[in-house]
Amino acid sequence: MLFRRILMTALMAAARNPAVQKKAGEAAGKALNAARPGLLTASRKAGEMTRKLSKNIKKK
Repeated sequence: MLFRRILMTALMAAARNPAVQKKAGEAAGKALNAARPGLLTASRKAGEMTRKLSKNIKKK
């Protein structure tokens, strides 16, 4: 319990640090850019499936 409290306090202090926030933002941006092609492909497939289902429901 004590270890957890020390760890959480250290993490909260680091989260308030502007340099750490900047690095975290850069890492999140890189992750988003890396995931973007896969996300766009999945979104396109989901849209196609939705349109097909909608057409099938309207036919019946």
